[in-house]
Amino acid sequence: MTRWKKDETEFSVSINTLSNRNGSTSQVCTIPKPIIEFLGEPESLKFVIRSKGIMIQVEKK
Repeated sequence: MTRWKKDETEFSVSINTLSNRNGSTSQVCTIPKPIIEFLGEPESLKFVIRSKGIMIQVEKK
């Protein structure tokens, strides 16, 4: 388990490739706990590609 410094504001994560049963692949990463806590323990996240970057929408229970 990774420990984050109390006032940490930048988080690097690894992206892993998983093979699916149908032969395709998926990329997954673990979201650091401070990010999840900052977002309010969301049930899911939605990533939206915009012309100026990526927007993350939080979906709560």
